[in-house]
Amino acid sequence: MEEFEYLEKSKNEIITIDSLNKKNDCFIRYLFSDEGNENIVLDFINGVMIDLNFQTFNNVVILNPFNLTKYLDGKESIVDVKCITEDNQTVIIEIQLQGNQYFIRRSLYYWANSYSSLLNKSENYTKLSPVISINVLDFVLFNDIKDFHSCYLLKEIKHNKILTDHCMLHYIELPKFNLNNDKEKLSSWIKFFKGENMSNLIKENNIFEEVEKRCQSFIDSDPLINAYRKKEWNEYFYKDMMNVEREEGIKEGMKKGKLEGLKEGRISEQISMATAMKKDGADINLISKYTGLTIDEIEKL
Repeated sequence: MEEFEYLEKSKNEIITIDSLNKKNDCFIRYLFSDEGNENIVLDFINGVMIDLNFQTFNNVVILNPFNLTKYLDGKESIVDVKCITEDNQTVIIEIQLQGNQYFIRRSLYYWANSYSSLLNKSENYTKLSPVISINVLDFVLFNDIKDFHSCYLLKEIKHNKILTDHCMLHYIELPKFNLNNDKEKLSSWIKFFKGENMSNLIKENNIFEEVEKRCQSFIDSDPLINAYRKKEWNEYFYKDMMNVEREEGIKEGMKKGKLEGLKEGRISEQISMATAMKKDGADINLISKYTGLTIDEIEKL
């Protein structure tokens, strides 16, 4: 579809609860971090924990409540959602629609940033507590793993001994999910992200009665739905731009030969990662460290 046609269609589109893109960044931040939505985010977190037999939580406190003005100004936290449980564990949640292998470094960076922020200067290390990172991905990150939900901990490789429970990274790869993966509470949430009819979800998990009400409140708010549409447009054009760059890189790689093609592909991934981190407000020196690009190259992006 041409860009103009896409814009015209999206402007006139009537958005309903079932047609609402549940992976939209603005909507997710609203749903999981608006005041009064604690039960909703708690149900999702517990679904993730139950799926791999980890302990669940009784309540959460949202540390970065949704603020539309800050969101529109680009001043929201670089992590989509940040909560703390009753036993002082921090949970960060991110929804990522596009990415590649560099997302692993990005998720580690966000985890490390959250972990280091737990301590003020001169405070004792005993005050540090676990940080659980939950990453919902709309792309395949691990080609060698069939499971849609994987979790990584720090372990000693010879004895398979866990070093600490302070570092836990969950990756939920939506494209890998199918009905054969049905796993009670978590499967309902995966179906939600993938656009399942709300009436079906309510039959599986009564939390979606509350989710349905919040979806309707979101749709009924002109400022929120306008921010939603803007994010949809940004994602559409960013994806289109990346597809064009990828195709051009492949063509150029074929001209230059296999080795040069690999180099071009690697540079394209570095630029993609740097662009995303820069957009999220990451420090330019850290961007340079994780991508290998020079500060001058990053500033020109």
